[in-house]
Amino acid sequence: MIMGVIHVGGPSGPNRTRGKMPLPRLPLPLLPLIILGAPTSRAELPPPEYIQFSPAATMGAIYFPDPEVHSKPHIAVVNMHRTENRLAHISMREMANRGFVILGMNPRCQNNEAKCAPWENNALDVKQGIEYVRNIPGIDTVILMGGSGGGPTMSFYQAVAENGIEFCQQEHKLTKCPDGLADLPLADGIVFRDAHLGNGANALRSLSPAVTNDADIMASNAEPKLDSSLDPFKSENGFNPNGASNYGAAFKEKYFRAQSARMNRLIDIALERMKDIENGTYRYPDDDAFIIPRSDNARLMRLDPSIDHSTIRPRKMIRNDGTIDDCCIVESVRPVSSSPEENASFGDGTRMLTLRSFLSTRAIRSTQAMTEIDWCSSNNSTVCNVQHISVPVLITAMGGHYFLRNTEITYELAASKDKDFVVIEGAVHGITPCTKCMPSGEEYDGRYDNSVTNYFDYVANWINERF
Repeated sequence: MIMGVIHVGGPSGPNRTRGKMPLPRLPLPLLPLIILGAPTSRAELPPPEYIQFSPAATMGAIYFPDPEVHSKPHIAVVNMHRTENRLAHISMREMANRGFVILGMNPRCQNNEAKCAPWENNALDVKQGIEYVRNIPGIDTVILMGGSGGGPTMSFYQAVAENGIEFCQQEHKLTKCPDGLADLPLADGIVFRDAHLGNGANALRSLSPAVTNDADIMASNAEPKLDSSLDPFKSENGFNPNGASNYGAAFKEKYFRAQSARMNRLIDIALERMKDIENGTYRYPDDDAFIIPRSDNARLMRLDPSIDHSTIRPRKMIRNDGTIDDCCIVESVRPVSSSPEENASFGDGTRMLTLRSFLSTRAIRSTQAMTEIDWCSSNNSTVCNVQHISVPVLITAMGGHYFLRNTEITYELAASKDKDFVVIEGAVHGITPCTKCMPSGEEYDGRYDNSVTNYFDYVANWINERF
């Protein structure tokens, strides 16, 4: 349900209520929160409009192209993440400059993953966005845009829209979607920007498997006990505090299996408590805190660049000069990152969730964290979802990040007959140039400066060629 529209800007812009009841203008002290982005030299874009959806945490900002350059836009893009702010994302002005109407949305659990209980309800926010842009005069096509955690968000939405709630209520799912997700309106295509495999898979690969006493931690806030043979920050295991680490094959296999074992233990604890809640024997009738120490910043691929360092087949890559190579396996130029301090800290290494949000958002079954994942045990799984989508999909990877192989897996398993995959040379996860992606001792020399232009030009051309 759309509650109203607040128009930011003067009467000269294309600010129309489009049949919706406008809310009063916000008081002046709040206006800086609504005036989004900075002026662009490429086009005189009308001021964006703020849209209040329901519930109150769900909100959006819609950008229109310059009417003197693009007088009759017919394609709208809906851009949303799992939790992050998309109201002033880099894609907003870039896509509007290229002739698209684009709605950036913040979901109901924005900035608070613990509110994703269940995460599946974010699909109701996407639904509102699609219905809103479909109501704009002239719009006949809607494209979903999902970057990073927006990948599982948008792929889940479309998979349910195409297949019905039976898809997300299968018996083996860790959480079942609510009946309210029935009859979702279809989108016409999806653009995935460096989308990961799913938040459960991300959490699985980020867990430190060195923690051995999760039951005690959950029961009595015990201090984590660590198995040093599984500590990725021990030099005897291959860690290098001064550069790239080099873990042996035996350690990696042991590590990845231990990550799965810890995730499965956490899932079992959460499911047992949920069973007690359903039986009325738990201390709370609805949910409980689920705090997981050392649950982030222990991803081996961020420490050892030999892990998932490339595509496994020759793929298209957009060079900085705009030319496209398709001859070769594409190598990531990412630098190493992550530290023992981050993993051990509360702010960077600990996840503060609830039972429901953990099971819905951060849990997935597996026996080996890299190669043996039960992708469809979670609804929050890009890999599972794209196997049940038929609309055209564009899957893009950033050459300065560590999701190259992730995105290639998504491309390989996508069921869409019309699917495309491309890597942007030297771009970080957020599309901008990777200024740290340089050979050791060398300063950045501008070699990736065109990553943003190259990315959005390719996306715009891909959409326009099809719609």
